[in-house]
Amino acid sequence: MILPFSTVGAATLDQVGGKAHSLIDATRAGFRVPPGVVLGVDFFRPWLEEIESCEAWAGFLGSAEEELRQSCESVKARCSALQLTPTHRDALDGALRTFPEDALFAVRSSSPEEDLEGSSFAGGYETSLGVTRDRLETAIRHSFTSVFDERVVRYKLRRGRRGDRPRIAVIVQQQIASDVSGVAFSLNPLNNCYDEAVINANFGLGETVVDGSVTPDTYVVEKTRGEIIDKRMAAKPHAMWLAPEGGTRETDNEHPESPALSDAQALAVAELATRAEAHHGRPMDIEWAIQGDDLYLLQSRPITAYLPLPEEMVTRAGEEKNIYLDVIVLSQGFSDSLSVLGGQYWGRMVGAVKQGTMIDRGMDGTLLNTCGRQYFHLSNMMSALGTGVLPKLFKSYDMPTRNILDAIDLKADYLPAKKPDALKGTGWAVLAGVVPLLRHGLKGLRRPQEAKEAYERAAAASIAECRRLAGEGMPFDELTEQFLSQFQELIAALMTVYLPSMLARWRLGRLFRGDDVKDLLVSLEMDLEGNPTSEMGHLLYELASYHEIQETADGAEFARKIESGGYSSALMDAYRTYLDRFGCRGIKEIDMATPRAYEDLPGFFDQLKAIDVSNDTIKTAHQRRSKAHEELLAIATKKGKRKKFERLAKQHRMAGFREAPKYFFIVTVDLLRRRALELGTRFVEEGRLEDPGQIFDLRIDEIARAEREPNLELLPLVLKNLAPRRKLEHVKSWPRVIDSRGRIFRATQDDTGDGLIGDPIAPGVVRGPAKVLHEPYEKPLEKGEILVTRASDPGWTPIFLNAAGVVLEVGGALQHGAIIAREYGLPCVSGLDGVTDKIHDGQMIEVDGSNGVVRLLAQDPEQVGSADKTSRGKCTLDGTS
Repeated sequence: MILPFSTVGAATLDQVGGKAHSLIDATRAGFRVPPGVVLGVDFFRPWLEEIESCEAWAGFLGSAEEELRQSCESVKARCSALQLTPTHRDALDGALRTFPEDALFAVRSSSPEEDLEGSSFAGGYETSLGVTRDRLETAIRHSFTSVFDERVVRYKLRRGRRGDRPRIAVIVQQQIASDVSGVAFSLNPLNNCYDEAVINANFGLGETVVDGSVTPDTYVVEKTRGEIIDKRMAAKPHAMWLAPEGGTRETDNEHPESPALSDAQALAVAELATRAEAHHGRPMDIEWAIQGDDLYLLQSRPITAYLPLPEEMVTRAGEEKNIYLDVIVLSQGFSDSLSVLGGQYWGRMVGAVKQGTMIDRGMDGTLLNTCGRQYFHLSNMMSALGTGVLPKLFKSYDMPTRNILDAIDLKADYLPAKKPDALKGTGWAVLAGVVPLLRHGLKGLRRPQEAKEAYERAAAASIAECRRLAGEGMPFDELTEQFLSQFQELIAALMTVYLPSMLARWRLGRLFRGDDVKDLLVSLEMDLEGNPTSEMGHLLYELASYHEIQETADGAEFARKIESGGYSSALMDAYRTYLDRFGCRGIKEIDMATPRAYEDLPGFFDQLKAIDVSNDTIKTAHQRRSKAHEELLAIATKKGKRKKFERLAKQHRMAGFREAPKYFFIVTVDLLRRRALELGTRFVEEGRLEDPGQIFDLRIDEIARAEREPNLELLPLVLKNLAPRRKLEHVKSWPRVIDSRGRIFRATQDDTGDGLIGDPIAPGVVRGPAKVLHEPYEKPLEKGEILVTRASDPGWTPIFLNAAGVVLEVGGALQHGAIIAREYGLPCVSGLDGVTDKIHDGQMIEVDGSNGVVRLLAQDPEQVGSADKTSRGKCTLDGTS
């Protein structure tokens, strides 16, 4: 019922709560902890029984969301009449006999749900300081009552926990009259670095630091070297002190800007935080206090808000560090992690397309696939390819990424001393892979039209072959190998059209060097032939434009008519054409676990209805490209370079085929998804899985084994595969660049005072109200609004059809959102770190896609909703207005 911190018996979490359990554990481990006792959960059983039998409790259980505050207050009011029984009071007095008669106490909660890894009830429960013996019962009742506080109940409900089963323990701890105190983190919460401890300190008790009533001094300590690397003294106007007669008193600091800690004390606090981390085996947040020459540990709890790298990516403190770049964030338009199966197949595909230049050999390779993420191992890339290669490889990435890499001394801090054996000979392997591709490219230079027609035949034949193979029922691993083989052959064929188009782009730039035609050259890339994503947009627009679609009431009606053939033959034919070509596509389409358009007809209808069919952006894109071509042709003619321009422009038109390999890959993803779900259903029928979707929690080889071995247990494999991902479930925003000691690198954002500077992606200037989308279709994008989002993948294509302009947080010129913005002629700026937090819905902005500037405008009610006029009327192809 009552346990001292020094207890040698078992103190379980469910009886004493996380905070008390940590203090008992720290006391046993030899940390200097002020002595105390914990009143366990069972101690409060009489109080809980009394509360749960009262009228206020019945009202609490039946309260609606909007009534919760009042219901909680009613229960708390009833708590004010609670009294300890004589038995409980005698037990408490007996437990405190070993403490000095004039001792003062800190009384605080220790809920079984509080201060656990993954939970933080900071500020929810009540604490009483400087409590005298005669006020202990009141303070204990105060902490107990806080379990019914609205903040605590709502926090539980938000985390999926029940609010109708209150359980609480209470700590009674001798309080020391500290000279200086505060908090410390065993990692740096600002940059996630595992090797840096951060300390906040003020004079007196630590409450002024914890409650934020003063700005504390801050010390950053490099733990491996035991060195203070940053020290910032704050103006600390006041401090809280323990009053000898009980309670606390607040006084002004005589020298508010004087350091609260000496350097030696700061290093000692950092060492205490490091010891706590080592003891618990995870980063810790501690409260500490110094009285005289003694440093005390007051509390310790796991840090819940940090990014824990997968174990294989972490190097030991003080050892050579690696640095990684997240490929998913920068190239795919979403930041969610891929499924086990989807991530493995995506990794295999990237290895195939890179023709040996990107090698996935775990920590010894240049490409790393783990826990649904994909990283470039930049350290190994420098070792294998040379330090001068990285800037060239990533010059097409967005400005923040380039700025981050430019600011890091990669050679000094992250170049391995020794090249991994697996990467020896990589340079020759790259040449061996590139030379055949160049040979294919030369064919396309000589006969571009023949090359184009040959590639289209090869692509169609490959898709037909993959569909045939999918119907043969071959083992899953063999099917994936067949698809990857087809993919590699198609990449070689693609080079006959893609490489000449890229060379033509470069030569066009040289042809018009010195002429102010940058925006015209970008406009040449609108609505290019061979781009399947652009074709998908046209077909979506065509489908949405049918009056039958516009007159359909909802998704349920759409699904009924499609399934029964209830629409006109023309519409049904258009739907089947779309489904055959693009039914495989959607949001997060590279992940095999993601449902496809044909699996959710009501959702597909919502996408169609979201398209503004009165917006002529997609219909006029071809005309705008033709106009740019005519203007460039006139300039080239004046230069005497007409024929050269016409030849290069013809080759350049094939640049749209750049998107073709991904389309082919998505076709195979869909075919594998269908096969995987068939197997998942079979394994459920055999009792080896609980849900068909769990098939995506298995690896390719495990699925193949399951096909061959009917007795292979699959649920243990699912649990094993998902276990490393559990620690990462809370991560919502993945950083671009991170090192092997957890340090997250962030770019500094340039601004012009009234705007933000990023990468110019698609030319033109547009003004209009912003619409910030964190997820596609979370809210409608209305006519004339400017889309502001983190990034996008092909599943966002219908949304782009409505946009007046586009602002992207992540992604360079070759990311999907950038390509589609150019295809549709939408002014676009990218590489604006954190822009979705800086711009809000309805805010008037100007997007200058020619110069890469987004300006924040004064709100003009007359302009809201009229961005289509300002953009279509004022924006021209060459970016002038």
